[in-house]
Amino acid sequence: FGTATQLGQLRLITRKSFLQLARSPGGLPLLGLIAALTFLVLPNNMEHLGVPMLPNTGYLLTFLTAPLTQAGTRWVMITLLTIFYAGELIWREREAGLGDMAGATPVPEWVLFGGKFLGLSLVLIAWTAFLMTAGVLAQLRMGGAAPEIGLYLQTLFGLQLIDNLLFALLALVVHVLVNQKYVGHLAALLAYGFITNASSLGIAHKLLIFGADTGWSYSDMRGFAPHLGPWLWFKLYWVTWALLLALAAKLFWVRGREAGSSARLRLARKRFGRTTALAAVAAAGLLFTTGGFIFYNTNVLNDYTSPSGAAAWRAGYEQLYGRYKGIPQPGLAKTSLHVDLYPRQRRVAMRGTYLLVNRHAAALDSIHVHTAAGVKTEAMRFDRMAVPVRSDEQFGYYTYVLEKPLQPGDSLRFSFRVESSLHGFSNSGANASVVANGTYFRNYHWLPAIGYQTFLELTNAGERQTHGLSPRPETPSLYDASARQALFWDQETAFEAVVGTDENQRAVAPGTLHQTWKKDGRAYFRYVANAPLRNEYAFFSARYAVHEKQWQDVAIQVIHHPEHTANRERTAGSIAASLDYYSKQFGPYPYDHIRFVEHPAPGSGLHASASNISYREGFSYFHPEADERNLDFPFAVAAHEVAHQWWGNQLQYAHVEGAGLLSESLAWYSAFGVVEETFGPEHLQRLLAVMRTAYETPRTPADVPLLRAHNEYHNYRKGPFALYALSQYIGRARVNTALRHLLRKHRAKTTDLPTSLDLYQELQHVTPDSLRYLLHDLFEANTFWELEAEQATARRTESGKWEVTLAVRARKVVVDSAGTETLIPLDDWMEIGVYAPAAEGGTPGRLLYRQKHRIRSNRQLITVTVPQKPAKAGIDPRHLLIDWKMSDNTEEVKVGK
Repeated sequence: FGTATQLGQLRLITRKSFLQLARSPGGLPLLGLIAALTFLVLPNNMEHLGVPMLPNTGYLLTFLTAPLTQAGTRWVMITLLTIFYAGELIWREREAGLGDMAGATPVPEWVLFGGKFLGLSLVLIAWTAFLMTAGVLAQLRMGGAAPEIGLYLQTLFGLQLIDNLLFALLALVVHVLVNQKYVGHLAALLAYGFITNASSLGIAHKLLIFGADTGWSYSDMRGFAPHLGPWLWFKLYWVTWALLLALAAKLFWVRGREAGSSARLRLARKRFGRTTALAAVAAAGLLFTTGGFIFYNTNVLNDYTSPSGAAAWRAGYEQLYGRYKGIPQPGLAKTSLHVDLYPRQRRVAMRGTYLLVNRHAAALDSIHVHTAAGVKTEAMRFDRMAVPVRSDEQFGYYTYVLEKPLQPGDSLRFSFRVESSLHGFSNSGANASVVANGTYFRNYHWLPAIGYQTFLELTNAGERQTHGLSPRPETPSLYDASARQALFWDQETAFEAVVGTDENQRAVAPGTLHQTWKKDGRAYFRYVANAPLRNEYAFFSARYAVHEKQWQDVAIQVIHHPEHTANRERTAGSIAASLDYYSKQFGPYPYDHIRFVEHPAPGSGLHASASNISYREGFSYFHPEADERNLDFPFAVAAHEVAHQWWGNQLQYAHVEGAGLLSESLAWYSAFGVVEETFGPEHLQRLLAVMRTAYETPRTPADVPLLRAHNEYHNYRKGPFALYALSQYIGRARVNTALRHLLRKHRAKTTDLPTSLDLYQELQHVTPDSLRYLLHDLFEANTFWELEAEQATARRTESGKWEVTLAVRARKVVVDSAGTETLIPLDDWMEIGVYAPAAEGGTPGRLLYRQKHRIRSNRQLITVTVPQKPAKAGIDPRHLLIDWKMSDNTEEVKVGK
């Protein structure tokens, strides 16, 4: 009964436990089936809005992995099976009537528990191997990049498996302690529910949530950095907890029939021998060491703030300084920066100067400065005598009284230094702004700002009430005149910067690159903007490659990771086409350059700031060549982002209801024009069909009118479609004329900012009186057109054409925000587009015919004439797709023989 015997027993119990689960229908056969289904559906996940993505290993792994602590994880089935497996292993002997015999065997408790844990672990290892196989085979099936086996092993076996094993041990311990199978299942489910929903219960610190960590992500540019270190520390901390839980399971292991709590406590005290005590002391020592190190990083080196604490901070900021909202302050006229990036040390040192100008009618006697959180701002000075009267480090609020007031039109200079040394990690993980390769941060996260910052205020109504703040809408009303007087970001500023970085990297900032040089093993880049830009921009640094193109006198650059070359030519082409179209339609582009700059981050999103447009790595993985719909979606996305150089950069708008209509909606509508001009109307229809999929998501019709747009559905879908529908009735030229006038009237305004009402007014000027009702229905009312073809018949005419007669049921309603419907009498021109059906459904095929019809009753007959097409085209006029304009609805119509 020595160590060799116990190890042999452990090996035997592990083998039997594994075989028990593996051979059961819910074991390896079920796990293999799940992996096979994953192999089949994975290609469908490797797409965005139906657009295929390159099967890059790192991108594909985002679908194969999911943290245990994430609510709604796609692998919840594995968690449920783990709980089931744990119950089966713990209760195996007792349910077979062999509990007394098993309890009498000379096998130590740690061997009994350890063998079952190892058996369950082997099942989870087998599942991980199945999952990896599914991923590799799916990647080979999709073609493209070769699978990176090393990355699969690191991610699935080095990271994901640890989470699964920790939860498996917790489930076994729960079943041991509860000592009732089905109650144990329930307790394990409750434990999992607590883990995934702890934040909803007010528990946010990851030291208190079993198995929690700071998360990780992989990037081709930066690898696992800087997330891997903090993740490992948290996992080591929870492994020590797992050791203590395993000791508890050993002490309370049930042998025989004495299952009462008092009897189990007596047995536990007897089992707590010298070896167990030494193991407990060692585990506790490791626990306090790892936990102490984590606490030092999260709460000492970095400030830990719970969600409630963050809300209290924002409430305190408003309570103390909200009275200064709207007070006159000098405006930013010029920004001069010297930025030193140290990517390998994760450190940034900046010094800068703002030129501030009094643009008000009265003199200013004080200046309010807000400093960014998480960085050290010091050496704040003015070039004239200014006395500091408030220095609030907690809220980053500083007030200076000028010895001589700043007169209207006069200016002064404000200089400062900002340092950021990213030490350790916080409760949310390591800050990834500055990394060895792929530095990216925005100015408002780091640099000081002038005046009270309204974006720091609480917006949630419940939180405002909790902290005694006056109620207010989350977004100011469209009719709030005071909200039109303040920019969400600061006004335009002249800009210049010198950025230093590692010698083998390229730093990117706004402006034209005027000079580069190297000194002391570092590379320096001097940028100067040839025109003022909005005070919202970013800095980048990485080992970049540059793809260049020229449009007239504008230099186009796609600055990207050297391995991400798939869409660089397409992106550059879209930029050129967009500049050409927008300049003709809306006015000149103000800069002599434009860049798309890649940076590491999950997803495929983009963000447009003046002259520099940043994009996440996922955008590089778009693979439109594999799109069966023949749609160049990344071209359209790039055109949308370039449009923001007009809508959002040149036209700055009031931060009120409907603001998204002046930015995202106008940008997408403008992109429609670029796509149509470049590829033709049929390609545009394919793009519209993809965007129209948003309408397939069920949603309540109760809402505000489009003029008060307030969510992504309004801004990115309903708004662009409304503008496009209007252009189909009054002509694209008229709509673009209205937009050009809007931009001309309101460009570079700093007060009396435009709103959706100004857009509406311009659209009214260009809309004929006969179609004013349409303008009202699209923007001023929340209108719905419901059209359906109840019956269809087809007749071939002597000329060889087909007459398709549709029995149409139509209904027009206006729905208010409370859901009350008002039926509106029908007298509308509805445009019907007839398309050939797609080969396998989905996106409509070639446009056959487009015709307008007047709808004046709830039911009427409409006759559509369809040209006869050669049989080889595969078009049958008895099987068509009808696209109802203004109702955003595509309906398949089958005409009987």
